[in-house]
Amino acid sequence: MRMALYDVAPELNVSSALLPGILDGIYCLETNTILIDRRITYTRKRCTLVHELVHWRHGDDTTSGCMGGKMERRCRRETAILLIDPAEYALAERMYDGDPYQMAAELNVTVQIIEDYRALLYEHVR
Repeated sequence: MRMALYDVAPELNVSSALLPGILDGIYCLETNTILIDRRITYTRKRCTLVHELVHWRHGDDTTSGCMGGKMERRCRRETAILLIDPAEYALAERMYDGDPYQMAAELNVTVQIIEDYRALLYEHVR
């Protein structure tokens, strides 16, 4: 994944660090840097990296601590779309009777990504 980043965004710095509190990752617009908490699992790192890359693409600075609800919802929706294949989701939904924990493990994403994807599905149904 890191090699793909060098091709897409050679100017972007991605590193790991010990982040405070419950932060899994942050993007700093000023230094063009993404930091991912080194203590989290590989799956959470992967999901966090994609999440922070969405912030990077939109030019959101997440270091200020005042992320607007609308901006964060947009980022979570886009992250879910990027990480979940609709056909694989549908299969996992049937295989695990909708259990979000088992589905997340099957799809190599966090439960939060499953919940965000479900919210998207419910939006489209309304």
